[in-house]
This record gives sequence, C-alpha cells and structure tokens, in this order.
Amino acid sequence: AVTAMAPGLTGIAGGRPAVQPVVRLASCLLPKSNLTIEIFDGVCTPYVAAARAPQSVQRDDPPRPTLPVSFEGTTVAVPLLRLAHARSGDKGDTSNIGVLARKPVFLPVLASALTSAAVRRYFAHLVDGEVERFAWPGLDGFNFVLRRALGGGGIASLRYDPQGKSYAQILLDFPVRVPTQWLEPGGVLSE
Repeated sequence: AVTAMAPGLTGIAGGRPAVQPVVRLASCLLPKSNLTIEIFDGVCTPYVAAARAPQSVQRDDPPRPTLPVSFEGTTVAVPLLRLAHARSGDKGDTSNIGVLARKPVFLPVLASALTSAAVRRYFAHLVDGEVERFAWPGLDGFNFVLRRALGGGGIASLRYDPQGKSYAQILLDFPVRVPTQWLEPGGVLSE
C-alpha cells in the first residue's frame, strides 16, 4: 500500500504526523494465451477451458428498427416507472440497466421512447461513451449498456455511486408519452 502524509496534521498518538493508506485500482487486460490456469486441490492440475462457440447477441437498434408508435388523440407524459420495472449494475466503467415492461401492451411504447440515443441524451451528465440497447425477447424488455459511465468504476471512481446502482432509479423518471385515455377510469394505467 502507498501511504500519504497530510502536512500540518498530527495523529492521535504522541503528536506524530497522520498517515493513511491510499488505494487505487489499476486494471488491465491480458490475452488468455499468456495465462496458465491451475486448479489446486492438494495438487496443481493444469486447466484448459473448453472452446465456446461465439454467441450471437441481438442488438436492438440498429439494425432492427424500433416499433413505431402513433396515437390518435391527446397524449400525456408519465414517468417510465408507471410502465416498467428497472434494475442496474456495473462491470468496471460500464453500467447496465435492465428495463422490463409492467404489461406486454407497454412494450411498443417503451421500444419507441427508449432508444439508445434517447437514453444517451438522458444520461449525458454521467455517460462519456456510447449507449447500446439489446432486446430481451420473451421478457418484454431491454438491456441498456452504458459505456464509460461510472467515472472509472469501483474504487477508481470518485463518484458517490461508482457502481451505478442508482442508474435504474434515474431512468425510471424518464418521461414517456402515452395516450390520455390510458389514465382515464378503466384505462391500462388507471389502476
């Protein structure tokens, strides 16, 4: 550990200078071919991971266009919270936000409103990289990947939320336009 001394400060014991550890993360990537993996169970046994076939990931936009949504009559903005649940987390300096529609009928509205570009603009004060949206077929939702979004992430970040746990709550305030009749008695949002 590296230590730093604050000038002019004295510690509790005997007027000595205050000393505290300073810890900083320095992440790096190494090619797998440069590493040897061993399993130790009393004896070191070399381990070779089985080769995996590349998985195809369904990016939602582009290439697949978002579902167009048009309403007749008047619309009103409601917070995303009325239409969806969300949860967020991190991997290094990347945050991800999972958004699930509360009802399948809301999915086309969410697909139209929550584009990668719209979410990127909404998080412009926090995100320095790109935002990607991935469809969750069968789950009525999307996963958003926000790159360079956590000020370095983990212990490398000076932010109050270095792991992006609050990002879902921030996104749930996103205004989404819905038909006014959805809020009227008997409407899908009147409950």
